[in-house]
Amino acid sequence: MARSSVHRGIRSRRTLLAFALAALAILGTGWVAFEWTLSAGLRNAGDQADRRLALFDRTLEAIIERFHYLPSSIALAAEVRDVLADPQDTDRRDAANAFLSRLNDTAGAGELFVLARDGHVVAASNWWAYDSFVGENLAYRPYFEEAMFDGDAKFYAVGSVTGVAGYFLARRIDGANGPLGVAVTKVNLGEIEANWWRSGELIGIVDINNITILSTRPDWRYRPISPLPASTYAMIAPQLRYGAQGASDQPVAVDIWPSRGVDFAYIADEDTDTSGIFIVDEMRLPVHQWRIISFTPAWPLFRDAWIAALAAALAVAALCLIAALLLQRRRMLAQRLADHEKLEQRVAERTEDLYVTNEALRAEIAERIRAEAAERAVQGHLVQAAKLASLGQALAGVAHEVSQPVAALTTHLASAKLLAARRQDDDITSVLGHIDRIVDRLAALTGHLKTFARKQSGAPMEADAAAVIANALELVDHKLRAFGIEVEYRRPRAPIRVAGNPVHIEQVLINLFTNAADAMAGQSVRVLSIGVDVEIEGHAGFTVSDTGTGIPAETLTNIFDPFYSTKGPGEGLGLGLSISYGLVRDMGGTLAVKSPAGHGASFTLTLPMVVKAEREQIA
Repeated sequence: MARSSVHRGIRSRRTLLAFALAALAILGTGWVAFEWTLSAGLRNAGDQADRRLALFDRTLEAIIERFHYLPSSIALAAEVRDVLADPQDTDRRDAANAFLSRLNDTAGAGELFVLARDGHVVAASNWWAYDSFVGENLAYRPYFEEAMFDGDAKFYAVGSVTGVAGYFLARRIDGANGPLGVAVTKVNLGEIEANWWRSGELIGIVDINNITILSTRPDWRYRPISPLPASTYAMIAPQLRYGAQGASDQPVAVDIWPSRGVDFAYIADEDTDTSGIFIVDEMRLPVHQWRIISFTPAWPLFRDAWIAALAAALAVAALCLIAALLLQRRRMLAQRLADHEKLEQRVAERTEDLYVTNEALRAEIAERIRAEAAERAVQGHLVQAAKLASLGQALAGVAHEVSQPVAALTTHLASAKLLAARRQDDDITSVLGHIDRIVDRLAALTGHLKTFARKQSGAPMEADAAAVIANALELVDHKLRAFGIEVEYRRPRAPIRVAGNPVHIEQVLINLFTNAADAMAGQSVRVLSIGVDVEIEGHAGFTVSDTGTGIPAETLTNIFDPFYSTKGPGEGLGLGLSISYGLVRDMGGTLAVKSPAGHGASFTLTLPMVVKAEREQIA
């Protein structure tokens, strides 16, 4: 009893320790996932903000650069120098006003105007408007003082006359005896502010006083980006840089603080889109003494980090639960192992007889399937044999019926030749000669059909390879021309005699030529290549190649079977190659085919050559 209590206590302490380690692993994994996801999100947000700020900077510089040349052009104009020499001269003032109006019509700036040495505007492009600058004293503007002192000045402010904010580009106009005045170009930046607003970003441009001068949020304009001391307001008030009302004392961001390598800002606003914690990124523009500041909402990054932390913690918790279940299952399996082995032994004993019976049944079913397959194969062969027999009888009848008209044609042609000879008409004699040869060939073919139908073995014969190829080409010439097929064939110089019936050889070649023509139908390149090889010892080879689509590899083994065809329905019976194969085999030759992938087919007909002794025996 005491030992059992000790064991239970040890198991309880182990269980508590396991739970503590699991909880620590879950919390640690969640914290690591949170930190890693948040750091990655902050880096990605910073990179995107930098790219956006660089794009906005290029857009801003492009707009300002369009008008950068105007102050210099105004300072060099004779009309401007004339009016500065005598501002009271009405003609010179009108000429200067007209020049500035024309120049601004071309340039498209906000306004162009010229200040005398005392700061009075003596000429302006808007001289005709009710809010014209002419006559105004702008000596209090910092850009006037800076330009008179340094030669050039840039300044952003709200116009004291028009009330429209703009960027002022000023250049001193020098004379022979010193400065004559200042040429000023006012650039309206409303276009860039509208483009930024359409982008949907929270962007602002802050000047040297930390005041927002341009923003995608109109209510941020002329507000400090962060709280400013009262001394700064007192310094900028006389400049009227931000209009008569001056800069607002309500900052955009309540507080800005650094954390995790970036700056965060808290913005309190009635609009939920611009309220909350934001990531602050900025790009300095030293030429203008400005900063472009971007505000990126931080809550999506923290949300993703919390989701990642929760997912990682749940995954570890699931793994711990799976491990606990596996341990529990292991204990249960250990307890049930003995009973399970006994049960398996009983099942094995009882199912042994059933297994033997099943095996016998499987063997019987397999034997029945093989018998049925063999029966279907025998039936298929019998059907094919019946078709061949019927076709042989039909061919014999056709040959018999055709032979009688052919004999009559032969008789009439002989009579026609005698009449042509008596009249000495060479043209008719030539035509009758061609017809006579065609009729002779038709008679020979009908005779071969009768021979083939009777299945007779004729006396040994020989044929001239060049002659049989020429005769076969002549018979299929009409089809080759109709298909636009080019024939590549070089007639052998020396006679090549092969053992075999010439008509049968022609029949085989005609079938090969016809099949090649059908295979090349629709091809862009149609070439029939015929070759004769006499280097094979004791044999001559005829090679027929085409540039067609080729024969699929899976059908090559069945290509010489009766009634097997790769053509479409109604385009062939599938007997040509089968008959040709039989004719070649009866002549002691071979017929083979090759069809490399992506190329046409190539058939090789091999026949034994006739040596001198055999030729004497045949003769």
